[in-house]
Amino acid sequence: MNLIGGFLGNDSTFGRLMTKVGTIIAANVLFAVCCIPFVTIGAAQKALYHTIFSMINAEDCINPFKTFWQGLRKNFIRTTLYWLVFVGIMMLGSIDLQVCGQTSGVLKYFSAGIIGVMFIVLVIALYLFPLLSVYTGKLTEMIKRSIFFALNSPMRLAGVLLVNVVPLLIYFLDEANRPTYAFIGAFFGFGLMALITGKLLNPQIRKFPENLILAENKTAI
Repeated sequence: MNLIGGFLGNDSTFGRLMTKVGTIIAANVLFAVCCIPFVTIGAAQKALYHTIFSMINAEDCINPFKTFWQGLRKNFIRTTLYWLVFVGIMMLGSIDLQVCGQTSGVLKYFSAGIIGVMFIVLVIALYLFPLLSVYTGKLTEMIKRSIFFALNSPMRLAGVLLVNVVPLLIYFLDEANRPTYAFIGAFFGFGLMALITGKLLNPQIRKFPENLILAENKTAI
């Protein structure tokens, strides 16, 4: 009985693993719910990363509900505006690509430039929202830091792109299994993506602690 209790205890390796799994699932469900209005996706994403980074760096268990709420409410309007600007740029770029694709002559060659700009904006966004959850600073400073992190480690950049872009591409391309992918995403998929991204970025974040606000929330669950 003591062996079973020790194996299942909160301080055991299995217990700590299950606690982290529960934290990821709870944060993921909260993220999915907060994404329903669409305009709040940016703030929800920041809150998700706030929870994940807190879990990664905390010595003890964290309360995912309290931590997520802290990340969501802090700079909510600012983060929401950043998300809407990102969506607006990507939508404008998509419209421009359609226009260029339907024309001939010089305009057709602008497609490569538009795709390049959209890719740069995507990379900045993939880094910006995680970094907003752990750093303080003006938007220009955060964008510079996002670009620096991306260029400083191309292998990590490739990993971040792979983790965040490929699952979404599979979801949109594989229509037959889309309900299954939606269930996985709503249950734990986005939390897992955030965890892998957090693990990739955490060494870089720890290397540059200026304006770092990593929350080591030690509130027990």
